[in-house]
Amino acid sequence: MQNLDLFLDKSRWPNKPYCSDDKSARLIRRLDSALKQPYIQANPPHLRVWSIYDIDRAGAAIAWEGANLPPPAWSACNTENGHAHLVYGISVPVLVDSPDMRQAPLRYLCAIESAFRAALDADAGYSGLMTKNPAFPDWRVLRGPRSAYDLGELAEYVDLKKFAPKRKPEEVGLGRNVSLFDSLRHYAYREIRGYKRAVQCAYVYWQKDLYDTAMSRNGDFCTPMDHREVYHVARSVAKWTWRKFDVAASDARFSKLQAHRGHKGGTARSASYEGLRADARLMQAKGMTLRAIAAELGVSLGAVSGWCGV
Repeated sequence: MQNLDLFLDKSRWPNKPYCSDDKSARLIRRLDSALKQPYIQANPPHLRVWSIYDIDRAGAAIAWEGANLPPPAWSACNTENGHAHLVYGISVPVLVDSPDMRQAPLRYLCAIESAFRAALDADAGYSGLMTKNPAFPDWRVLRGPRSAYDLGELAEYVDLKKFAPKRKPEEVGLGRNVSLFDSLRHYAYREIRGYKRAVQCAYVYWQKDLYDTAMSRNGDFCTPMDHREVYHVARSVAKWTWRKFDVAASDARFSKLQAHRGHKGGTARSASYEGLRADARLMQAKGMTLRAIAAELGVSLGAVSGWCGV
C-alpha cells in the first residue's frame, strides 16, 4: 500500500468510515480495515476536513493547473480513463451540520467549494461522501507539496463574489447541507414541544420525524444528497434539540415577546386614534350629538362615548 502517511493523523479521518469496492458505501469498517477497499469515506461525520472534487475527464489529475488553482493534497486517478478525485486538506476543519456550528466558516467554505467546482468543471452532483482511497494500489496517486490549506489561502485563487451565499446558498455540494440543516432546525424548533410532552418512546418518534422531513426536503434538490448524509444531519438536529431545547424557557420567552408586542401594538393603535379623539371632543363642544359624531367620523358610538368621557 502507498501513501499510508496520509492516515497517520487519525483525527482527520472517520474512526469507522464507509468503504466499498465501488461508490455505493455499502460497508462500514474500522479505518485499518477500510484502507483495503478502493473507495473510502474521507470526512468524519459533521466535519469538512477534506474538500473533494470529482472530475470525469481525461487528464483530471492535473486539472488544477489549467484552472490556476493550488495543487491539492493528492489526486487519485483511474488509470483506465483518466478520471480523478482532487482532494484539498483544510487546516482547520469546518463543522457542517450541528446547531452549535458557526455559520460564517461554513458559508465561506461553501463559496470556496462552489468556485473551485466551477473552475475545475467538476461534477456538481458529487456528494463528496466517498472518494478514491489514496492508499489503494490500483489508483495512480499524485501528491501535492502541502497536505492542507486554510480557507483564506484557498479563497485567494478564486473570485468569491459570484459564489458567496447570501440568504440562500447554491444548492449543490456543501450548499445542500446548509439549506437542509437550516430548514430542518427551524422545523425542529416548531415541532419539538409535542414530542417533549409525550411520555413513551418520544425520542424515537422524534428522530424518525426529523429524518422523514429531511428526506422530503432532500428530494427538492436538483441533485439530492446521499441518504447517509441526510441521516447524519437529521440525527444531529434531533439529538441537539432533544437535549438542549428548553420548552418551558422558550414558551416563557414567547409569552414575554407577545406581551411586549401587544403593548407596542396597543400604544401604536392608541396614538393613531389621537386625531379622531380631538375631532370628537371639538364636535361635542359645538353641540353635536354622540351619534352624529360617530357617523361623521365613521367610528362606533361606543368609541365616541369613550373619547368624550360619557
